[in-house]
Amino acid sequence: MDDLFNHLEKRLQLFLQKYVRIKRANFQLQTSKTQIASEKEQLLIKHKNAVIQIESMVTRLKSIEGLP
Repeated sequence: MDDLFNHLEKRLQLFLQKYVRIKRANFQLQTSKTQIASEKEQLLIKHKNAVIQIESMVTRLKSIEGLP
C-alpha cells in the first residue's frame, strides 16, 4: 500500500511541476502577446502617418510641377 501511495505522490509532484511550468509559460506568452499587440498598434500609427506624409508630398510635387 505504501508503494502505491509513494507512486501516486511522485506522479502528483510531477503533475504539479508540469502545471507550474505550463502556467509560467502561459504567463510569458500572454505578456508577449500584449507586448506584440502594443507594438502592432504603434506600427499601424507610424504607417498611417507615413502614408499621410507621402500623400502630402505627392500633392505638393504635383502643385509645383503644375500637374492635374
